[in-house]
Amino acid sequence: MKRNRIGMRGLLVLAAILLGTAVVLSVSAADPASAPKGKFMADRHQDRGVTCDKCHKESPPKAAVPTKVCFECHGDYDRLAQRTKQVEPNPHASHEGKLDCEVCHHGHKPPTDHCGSCHSFGFKVK
Repeated sequence: MKRNRIGMRGLLVLAAILLGTAVVLSVSAADPASAPKGKFMADRHQDRGVTCDKCHKESPPKAAVPTKVCFECHGDYDRLAQRTKQVEPNPHASHEGKLDCEVCHHGHKPPTDHCGSCHSFGFKVK
């Protein structure tokens, strides 16, 4: 009988630990400061002194940064195409038109080579 009580107590302690861990992980996942570490776009912006609120207009952020916010510092599509004109083919002069920046560039996760879903240009997206 005593052995079962110890076993039950152990299960309750384990369940409490697992529940506590789940709560901590879910809260930290919602915190932008806990985003994966690495040199993502947000890190490069932070290294240059750009604070989170320059791009994110709500705290905590609920959606990707709109392209019009990117344009405030980086210029419009034509300016971006001019800045990357030495890249052949120019990723900012796409036959798909004027794509949202978020299609390729992500703040807190690795970038996406959108062109690479059909082509084999081998772009190194920043």
